[in-house]
Amino acid sequence: MQGDRCGHGGGRFARQCVIKCKAMKPGFGRALSVCMLAAIVPGVASWDASAQSFPTRPLKILVGYSPGGPADALARIAAQVLAEGLGKPVVVENRPGAGGTIATSAAAKATPDGYTLVATATSDVINPLFNKQVHYNIETDFAPIALVASAPNVLVVHPSIPVRSTQELVEYGRAHPGTLNYGSAGVGTVSHLAGALVAERARVQFVHVPYKGTAAAQTDLLSGRLQFMFDSIISALGNAKAGKVRALAVTSPERWHSAPELPTMAESGFPGFNMTAWFGLMAPAGTPAPIVSRIAEVLSKGLQSVEVRDRIAAIGAEAGRMTPAEFGRYIHAENTRWKKLFADGLIRIEE
Repeated sequence: MQGDRCGHGGGRFARQCVIKCKAMKPGFGRALSVCMLAAIVPGVASWDASAQSFPTRPLKILVGYSPGGPADALARIAAQVLAEGLGKPVVVENRPGAGGTIATSAAAKATPDGYTLVATATSDVINPLFNKQVHYNIETDFAPIALVASAPNVLVVHPSIPVRSTQELVEYGRAHPGTLNYGSAGVGTVSHLAGALVAERARVQFVHVPYKGTAAAQTDLLSGRLQFMFDSIISALGNAKAGKVRALAVTSPERWHSAPELPTMAESGFPGFNMTAWFGLMAPAGTPAPIVSRIAEVLSKGLQSVEVRDRIAAIGAEAGRMTPAEFGRYIHAENTRWKKLFADGLIRIEE
């Protein structure tokens, strides 16, 4: 009977609970704190119990891009890590389109029970800043779980374009306005805004062609339908080595460890240029904190393993190391940075 009062009551019941707990033998400090917390916050005890038994059925991760791209590949790595650590299947469900917002919007409306997660990316911070059809708030509508990985993009051109540096590409674009098409993984993605930022700062006219992920854009780049793009690093380096494209620069603030020979965009005439893409995992807001912590612990343990880190490195990325709180602060910093880029007029989107 006293347990019911501890778990569901406030006021008088809470005082009775504390008195009862104080009467316990020494060494029951934790019991006292749990008892007091349960009295003040009804449902905490049931949350803790649900986290202990979680999960009891398969989970799913929503991905806003087509299969074959870096976001999809990283989501599948995370899914395998979680499936092995949680002991239940984790299904990756691709819902491509609208720069990833279809999947993210669906996740924001999902039941906050830990069974529906979303693979988030830089575009989830960017899209609400310019797209009036996007109604989610990246900081309040989701519970951050972990940063899975980050990686730069690489500026690559089709071999038919007679340029061998970023500045040569800019000069070529100025001499041939409106004739250079560049592809992206969708409107509002890093691969889109990197091109938009170059065009704005260099005062050159490029034509943006959005796709539902990077795979289709890569195909059109290799065929010559596109003249350049800011491609994922693993695809860019592989195609450059095969002579199918020419790599010009990386979008990270510093040279990337897997391609130290490539200059940064900052070194190529664009000071302060930083378009590093990041990928993480989130749950809908309201997901019980113990369940978020459980998922984060399993994912973090997996990301620290040599095998998983090597798999992530194989696609050109670097595995993340962040707690849910740290990832939340990281998202806030990214949100602030991108808001300033838009507010200062350094990026303009006309779609």
